[in-house]
Amino acid sequence: MRINTERMMLVVALIVAALPTRAMDDQATYWRVDGLFERRISSTPDVHWKGSAWIGDDLDKLRLQSSGVLTDGGLIDGEGGTQGIDNRLYYSHLIAPFWDAKAGLQLSVFNGGQQRAGFLAGVEGLAPYGIHVDAVAGISNTGVVSARLEATYDILLSQKLIAQPYAEAMLASANDPAIRLGSGLSRFEAGLRLRYEIVKEVAPFVGVSFEQFTGNTASFAAADGEATSRLRALVGLKVWF
Repeated sequence: MRINTERMMLVVALIVAALPTRAMDDQATYWRVDGLFERRISSTPDVHWKGSAWIGDDLDKLRLQSSGVLTDGGLIDGEGGTQGIDNRLYYSHLIAPFWDAKAGLQLSVFNGGQQRAGFLAGVEGLAPYGIHVDAVAGISNTGVVSARLEATYDILLSQKLIAQPYAEAMLASANDPAIRLGSGLSRFEAGLRLRYEIVKEVAPFVGVSFEQFTGNTASFAAADGEATSRLRALVGLKVWF
């Protein structure tokens, strides 16, 4: 199915137009950019990035996110159809202290010219004990419904040294063989990053992660001669401004 770019841009324009309007002096406008870049070292090393930017006030924000994985050969690592090069545009609104509801569009690119576009909605915020949670569900242009849950937690070891355990999981309603995505629990990952904040905005880190494909996603990976689980060492840099 070809992606109708004009239709997608129309939806983006409608989302932006739907942002609540208020006098400039009612709410100050802020912005922020975050980036994470890491080298993941294993028998199949690759490079992973995750970036986000937002602009808005205390109640309403427009958010842009991009993430992806490239192998040393320059190929996109789809990670069982759960990653690829993933781009998202959200509108978010504060619904409770430290919690935003958000909705928007997603466009993901995979090897072989495969693309997936869709609509997303979810929540993001701080759970008890300071656990950051990002939970999103969506439907793609192929009709597959998916849900992704990400959680991180900062453990302050000193004023500059922070340990951050994290976990990710993704579920899908149906198989999407073209991108090697299987139904049910498709993939989960858990890891730990230990970063040192040279200044608040710049922090190199090292870490370790374990990734597991499950169910039909594992079967697709095995059929392609890929490992169904991966243990990696991580080296990278986290920045924000």
